[in-house]
This record gives sequence, C-alpha cells and structure tokens, in this order.
Amino acid sequence: MKHKYSFLLAVALICAAIVLVSCRSLTIGGSSGHKHGLGHGPPPHAPAHGYRQKHQGVELVYDSGRGVYVVVELPNHFYFGGRYYRQRESQWEIGVHVNGPWEVVVEESLPKGLRGKKKGKGKPKVHPGRGLGLEKKKNK
Repeated sequence: MKHKYSFLLAVALICAAIVLVSCRSLTIGGSSGHKHGLGHGPPPHAPAHGYRQKHQGVELVYDSGRGVYVVVELPNHFYFGGRYYRQRESQWEIGVHVNGPWEVVVEESLPKGLRGKKKGKGKPKVHPGRGLGLEKKKNK
C-alpha cells in the first residue's frame, strides 16, 4: 500500500512538472510589456561607433559619443528611439519621419547625447585613437 502511494505521488509530481514546463504566458486585453519601435528602425542596442544603417531612405551613422544616429546627408538631423530630431535656429524639433511633420520639443525631452549640443554639422564625434592617427601624422 505504501508503494502504491509513492508511485501515485511520483506520477503526480511528474505530471505537475510537465504542466509547469509547458506553461506559456498569455496576455488578454493588455500589453505584453514589449515596446515596439516606430517604422522598424535601427537596432535599439548600442552598436559600435560608426555603425551604418539605412532607414527611410537616408544613411544613419551611429555616434557612440552622443549615443544617437547621425543622418549623414542632413546637417543637425539625428535619429534615436524611433524618432528623428533636428535643430533649427535655437530650437529642437521631433518627427517620426525624416521629412516631417516636425513638432517643437523642449530640450529636456531630447536624448541625453543631444542636450546642450551646439549647432554644427551633425557629424559623428571623433574619438582619440580611433582610426585617425595616420591622418594626424600625415598633416604634421
């Protein structure tokens, strides 16, 4: 009789383990917690400095100093988190497409790498020791 209960207990534990292993999470009427980016843009992870990506017909280069992508052909245009940012005059604008529409955004809402940025060409920052040593020596 004792062996019968041990056998039944073992079968019950195995069945419970199989059920637990095969469990799947199902969300009904809500968010699964996964946030989708807009327009299937560049990867959300931080790629290597200089990583190139095409998005919406423009070439983007990752600037690790700022932590954002720089739009190569358009000065003062950047891409981060599914949105484009551009600086015009003394204000920043945001849009979901490189051609707009654009809305004014406050500096506090910008990605950290763009806050306090002075107007310039929007080219990636050059980091010391990353491929420019020969150029510097040639210019001396």
